[in-house]
Amino acid sequence: MSQFRMVLFTALLFACAAGQCFAQFKTDLVNPQGATAPCVGIGPVGAPLAKKCVDLFARAGFIRQDELGYTGLTIGTTAENDGIIVAIAPQSPAALAGLEVGDRITAVAGKPVAPTPGLIAAKAVFGPSDEPLNLKIRRHGADLELSFLRDAQNAPDGPTASGFMVTVKPMINWRGQFAPCIGAGPAAMAAVEYCYGHFRPFGFIKARKYASTGFQLDLAREDKAIVSAVDPDSAAAKADVRAGDEIVAVNGQPLSASNGEAANELLFGKAGDRLRVTVQRIQSEITVELALALKPRD
Repeated sequence: MSQFRMVLFTALLFACAAGQCFAQFKTDLVNPQGATAPCVGIGPVGAPLAKKCVDLFARAGFIRQDELGYTGLTIGTTAENDGIIVAIAPQSPAALAGLEVGDRITAVAGKPVAPTPGLIAAKAVFGPSDEPLNLKIRRHGADLELSFLRDAQNAPDGPTASGFMVTVKPMINWRGQFAPCIGAGPAAMAAVEYCYGHFRPFGFIKARKYASTGFQLDLAREDKAIVSAVDPDSAAAKADVRAGDEIVAVNGQPLSASNGEAANELLFGKAGDRLRVTVQRIQSEITVELALALKPRD
């Protein structure tokens, strides 16, 4: 039996004789964007079932909620305090590391908090093959509106399985991380559809609808989101996307990102993880080591 046949997902429906199936082992997981994934083992082999589920979701960046690291930081996300520490819990890891209210977080573990426009665009243009991608581009000082369907292509290998008891269908996000949607019993596909709806708001799409925009972006450039290359004969090429075009909006939304939200994602980790945090304080830059701790119970 493959490992995927031994996985159950709590939020999914499981049809069985009344009184004969019940959850014995349950583990709640969460990812940096706040998506939750409860894992449940059913029956006498509940413990290994739940563990297999946890292992699968760990590959998609999920952490057990009872192992989630705590910094003690409150980081602003609005225009006037975006990326700035606005509160620090007393005796928290952040307080013990010497961070101060007013510090602006600039990097975590050597990764800059502020994403480049190219990275913001790369996330924004990701989507399924059956939904149109609407771009506003700037070319030679003029703004143009272009729309096309992404080119369907095979997704990287992910967790899939079908059998008498369990069906596993993967979702994938713009980073290439998989979230396995799992259903069991006669209601398996209804459970999988429920899972699709749960993860879609967090940037996951069905792996079978994986697609390419047909163009590449300059991810290193810090001032603009510039198309660096367009694949010949792609839908983007046919829609007249050209190398050198600047993407200024995707599906009606200007390219923007919150430094505060990005900082919180970079600080996501297990209790015990140690992260180097760089902050701007007045006119100097300071780097401290932050040891994540378990959040104190209320």
